[in-house]
Amino acid sequence: MSDEIDTDMIEESLIVIDQAYVEFKKSVFARATKEMDWQARHKADDVIVCFDAVKYSGHRRTKDLMLVELDQLCQKLKQMIEWSCINRPFDTAAYEHIFRLVQLSQGAVYSALGIYKPTPQLFPRLGLKT
Repeated sequence: MSDEIDTDMIEESLIVIDQAYVEFKKSVFARATKEMDWQARHKADDVIVCFDAVKYSGHRRTKDLMLVELDQLCQKLKQMIEWSCINRPFDTAAYEHIFRLVQLSQGAVYSALGIYKPTPQLFPRLGLKT
């Protein structure tokens, strides 16, 4: 295995993060603002800060820090999904979709660094019986 970091994969991950960020703002943040739901707006602001931290660390080429920031973003999105299931169930699908995009990006960064880390499926479909 090469010791070189796959910078193209990092760049593609940052593009995915940018797209997820735009989607997040469009769906969740805009709805929270329009409905004047300040609790949802506050939580959306927290996630936006995490997105910004990932983008900053990725553009600054601090890959270890980028992984830390991605892990924190995933944790924040997971908390948002859990909160949304209770408080705003109509938004859960949007959170889950964005969460999957962030996990995809996280896997790409691990791969670019040559680190093997299996990612468990955090949200298995419930109610599917064989």
